[in-house]
Amino acid sequence: MSDDVRLSTDELHTLGATFGIHAEELSRQLAAFRRRADAEALRDGFGSEEASRPFRELYEQAERALVQLQQRLADVGGDIRETVANAQAAEDELVEIMRSVK
Repeated sequence: MSDDVRLSTDELHTLGATFGIHAEELSRQLAAFRRRADAEALRDGFGSEEASRPFRELYEQAERALVQLQQRLADVGGDIRETVANAQAAEDELVEIMRSVK
């Protein structure tokens, strides 16, 4: 096994962007989900508050889970972009140090 470490900032940038894209898409899908399955529509569909309660609770749990997932995807994407920036800065600094040694 090699002790060399190679970090591709381009690939990391692409990965971070992918997480961001998926977070944005999930946000759009969540908005559509909210429009189609809001609590009032569930109540109206079941005819009463009591009949719709278990489904409203399930809806609320699903909505919270989707919001958490969307936030997590956005956080991971942001963290990866931050890592890319730090790696690029470290690489630039190393290049400058090596140039000054010559």
